[in-house]
Amino acid sequence: MVGFAEHVAGKTVLIAAAGCAAGVVLAQGLARAGAQVIVIDREDRRCQALARLVPGRIETLALDVLRPSVCARLGALWGQTPIDLLIHLQPLRMAARLGAVTLGIAGLSRALRPGLRAGQGRSLIVNAVPCAGAGAAERACRLGLDHLGGYLAQEAGGAQPVHTLRLLRAEGLRRGTTAALSVVLEPAIFLGFAPGGKDGVQSSCVTVCAACD
Repeated sequence: MVGFAEHVAGKTVLIAAAGCAAGVVLAQGLARAGAQVIVIDREDRRCQALARLVPGRIETLALDVLRPSVCARLGALWGQTPIDLLIHLQPLRMAARLGAVTLGIAGLSRALRPGLRAGQGRSLIVNAVPCAGAGAAERACRLGLDHLGGYLAQEAGGAQPVHTLRLLRAEGLRRGTTAALSVVLEPAIFLGFAPGGKDGVQSSCVTVCAACD
């Protein structure tokens, strides 16, 4: 990860719904680059497995981020502690509940907005391109998630950029694909930490191909 450490070292990164293959890649990669990573997942055993990847650099929170009351409580406890990057993996981890995922991402983003404001941070939504056989409901929900970042950035008054990373070949994003998903790390770091300046882009949608062969 040449050149990444200078952007990532010392940063605070929260990864929501981290108990999936993409969570392994991002938590491990960001922690090794020097970030302090907090992984959030409804299953504590998955959180603990992530923490063991880079001891001392990955902290855990066993929470269900699809529950509005949980998001609100986390936001109240977190307060204005600075956040540099909030990564949403709910569209991958909870792919069967995309309607709830959309509401959950919006709720968690609003709850943690004071922390993001304090850290002049950004958010990143990791979505998937629907596979060829996807039904109409999934296609509609995935399309909505592609646009959600722009609406959230607008809702925050343009002060907190929200980017979207779309993974191509969604049918391969299942158990055992950690190696294939290694492609998400570099674009995630770029979207999360690349210098943008005061008038930088507030929302973008980037597609990467996760090789599944």
